[in-house]
Amino acid sequence: QQASRIQLPPGFAQELDQIWKFPFAWPLPIGNDALSAEKDSIEEKTKAALFDGQYEHMISDEGSKIDINDLASPSKTLREVTAKQLVNIFEQKVTSDEKFREQYQNFKFKDLINRMTDWMSSVNTSANGGDKRGPFQELGEGYPPNRGFRTIDELRLVPGMTEEFFSLLSPHITIYGMKAINPNIASEMVLKSLDTGITDEIIKEIIKRRDDPDEGGPFKGTKDEECRTDFKTFIVGRGARLNDAEFDQIPFLCDKVINFRIQATGRSGSGKGAVQKKINFVVMDINRSATQIKNFIDAEKKAAQGQNPQIDPRTGQPIPPQQQTGQTSAAQKQDPLPKGRPRVVYWSEQ
Repeated sequence: QQASRIQLPPGFAQELDQIWKFPFAWPLPIGNDALSAEKDSIEEKTKAALFDGQYEHMISDEGSKIDINDLASPSKTLREVTAKQLVNIFEQKVTSDEKFREQYQNFKFKDLINRMTDWMSSVNTSANGGDKRGPFQELGEGYPPNRGFRTIDELRLVPGMTEEFFSLLSPHITIYGMKAINPNIASEMVLKSLDTGITDEIIKEIIKRRDDPDEGGPFKGTKDEECRTDFKTFIVGRGARLNDAEFDQIPFLCDKVINFRIQATGRSGSGKGAVQKKINFVVMDINRSATQIKNFIDAEKKAAQGQNPQIDPRTGQPIPPQQQTGQTSAAQKQDPLPKGRPRVVYWSEQ
């Protein structure tokens, strides 16, 4: 985050992601094309080290997945966008997989998504109509719990959620989303979920561009609208036929990654005395996510009142009414970087 605030040449700035993407491992990995002298040096340092175990750490983006808890967000925009993305995942599967199509072409996936919403909503009326408690009766007392999902595995309890459906969704969903899609790191399925007009061929073009500076490199824009426009212009130029009204509601974020999943595996000893531990945890910028939601709600209130929201030039997001004082210089100040350690919101050990 500190490095991203430095004015760097475009070709160098896009390499900043390597700061968090680069894996850590011990002993130091030796590549197949490493020189003999390099291999000897690494092996010498490994033997001299006091630490005789092994470990690997991998960091991956968590925020650009689809946050299923946004189905019950106080923001109407986030609720609608999230529901549409999840439905699109199923519809894309129906279109591309003949076996899946034969079995589920008449399945009402929207009803399934609505039952996910029923799990969280505070009212007893189902998003599908009627009393929402009926389909959950087999789960016993206390269901639906009327709260957000606390783990992805809880999704298995939703009536109608088969293991096949869960396996399709689980790699692309989270409960720690950053309330926006980063097209530079989002998975292929998440990218396809943005609109049914985004084909497999266009996905290949997206991946090719964002991974290769000679093809244009990552999509750019410090504001939501700028990021979306760059991405949209590119895919429309590659033949995507979009539902503009729905697509233009999707929040985008090109220049920041704020929520991470970190996986660490450590091993010590050998033979029967060997010990292996796995740690899996998520760090999240909760304040940033909360601000995103509040800005959406404020913009929706203004839209309902027929007013045009004032936009923060730094983020491209609507400025809350209490901050719209006309003091432009204050609005343009950069937010201070978070202090202290990242906020750990999930932790597991095996």
